[in-house]
Amino acid sequence: MTSISRTVLTGGLVADGLGGDPFLGDVVIVGDRIDAVVAAPERPTGGYDAEIIDCTGRVVAPGFVDIHCHSDLSLLAYPGNESRVTQGITTEVVGNCGMTPAPGNADVDGLARVISTIDVTPDLEWSWSDVAGWLQALDDCPTATNVAAHVGHGSARFAASGTSTAALDGSQLSALEREVQEAFSAGVVGASLGLMYAPGESAGAEELAAVARIVAAHDGVLSAHLRDYRTGALRRSIDELAGVAGDGGPRLQISHLRGVGGAGGFAEVLAHLETLRESKDIAADAYPYVHGHTTLLQLLPSQLRAAGPDAVVEACQADPAAIAGLFEASGYRRDQIIVMKAAGTPEAVGRDLTDSDGDPWRWLVDLLIANRGMVDVAVESGLWSDVDLTLATPWVSIASDGTALDRTHRASAAHPRSWGAFSAGYRRLRQHGTPIGEAVRRLSTAPASRVGITSGIRRGHRADLVVIDDLAFDAAATFAQPAQPSVGLDHVFVNGSAVVASGRPTGARPGALIRKRQQ
Repeated sequence: MTSISRTVLTGGLVADGLGGDPFLGDVVIVGDRIDAVVAAPERPTGGYDAEIIDCTGRVVAPGFVDIHCHSDLSLLAYPGNESRVTQGITTEVVGNCGMTPAPGNADVDGLARVISTIDVTPDLEWSWSDVAGWLQALDDCPTATNVAAHVGHGSARFAASGTSTAALDGSQLSALEREVQEAFSAGVVGASLGLMYAPGESAGAEELAAVARIVAAHDGVLSAHLRDYRTGALRRSIDELAGVAGDGGPRLQISHLRGVGGAGGFAEVLAHLETLRESKDIAADAYPYVHGHTTLLQLLPSQLRAAGPDAVVEACQADPAAIAGLFEASGYRRDQIIVMKAAGTPEAVGRDLTDSDGDPWRWLVDLLIANRGMVDVAVESGLWSDVDLTLATPWVSIASDGTALDRTHRASAAHPRSWGAFSAGYRRLRQHGTPIGEAVRRLSTAPASRVGITSGIRRGHRADLVVIDDLAFDAAATFAQPAQPSVGLDHVFVNGSAVVASGRPTGARPGALIRKRQQ
């Protein structure tokens, strides 16, 4: 008979994530659960019959919960999830921006192209045809972190009507609703919208409201990549989401809240959101970077990209000079655009436009043609002042928008957020005066509560825990060297098992799939 493990994290500053002040104490782990939380004055005089880990001078916190990431497929390819556990992430929520590897239809290649921006593992073979099958694949794969999932509206729309940009007819809308309903039956925690990506950007208010009603009926969360993040259009995009939810709608989560373009007015956007929060359950997440990571198609007008990458490639071939002109008119400088993924032209990955030969805008056109429209770029598109305004907002959680990776990944360049968003976010919060307890809450229990996942250091909760050095915990990942673990991270536990010990991944894979019906 296998004995149950007992571990005590002793002498640390316990920040429970539940609103109380941090205190010196011990956290007792038995099996996969927290068995006791003991303040230092109440420590048993005889000590503990357990493995002791001295956490003196360290912060003991709940494991970090990344509610906006794109490890939908990469978690299956890199189940050790080094990029996540080495920054303290113990649970990931996949299926964001309206794009998931299910549901689909007979056109598997078509769906793969629809979700190409999240797929950094092009050689991975799919063994499923619906959300239930995808979740089962995640469940069957031993991973270092826990995982929960959304269903992507864009993928459900693709299953119902392919790449059509037309409004859904009655039968197509019913098919989309059926896909979303079946996804909740399979155990997703919410649905996501990608209103800046094809095919989701073709959806109108009626279609989006239908999705919102299903999400609300299941007490889920509706997460949204808004239609337009340019500061001048951001308020209108937020109002669209609020209108879709209507009265009594689902919890709303604005994904990677930021102002693009640096035109000013971002503080007024946050004030508008504060007003909306008086009548709606709406919150947001954000990453601590001014560079975004998206498809190259996003630099083109929406009416061109709406029909999908094949149509854009045809336009590039028909009139490359015109498309090059559209790229130049996007308003970005040459040094603000870095190629992150271009499987057909790997020599381009990691280069910005100042490093291109000849006309840089025509080079982008050539990359689209050579890669069948599937090119990712990092774009410097925000202001640090806006980032700090966002992070200073109590209802904004840290999220990475990144992926599960390890150091062997070569298919694309990694945005440093995949390896360091949470450590960088913690550091920036602390540098701007956020107390330890509040900083911990914003990385753990706050995001967990948005998707209905139990979190926090309390008896009976899952033993998902991190031990960090408050003064040293920070990101080491950069664009030049992204695959760098965070510094100042001592230990990480997932379901009671150490996945990081003394700063190094252990190789353990105790993670589990979290289905909504099992909450």
